[in-house]
Amino acid sequence: MKRIAAFAVTCWSAAGLLYSGQHSVVLIALSGVVVLAGFDLLRP
Repeated sequence: MKRIAAFAVTCWSAAGLLYSGQHSVVLIALSGVVVLAGFDLLRP
């Protein structure tokens, strides 16, 4: 359950970065890294 919650938090934080980034290339790349880190949390 903690992994799913952490995955949800990382996805929502990546979405927040994209929303606040105003099409900044650096923040788009950073949000991609955050999402990939969230996928890594779901691995057993």
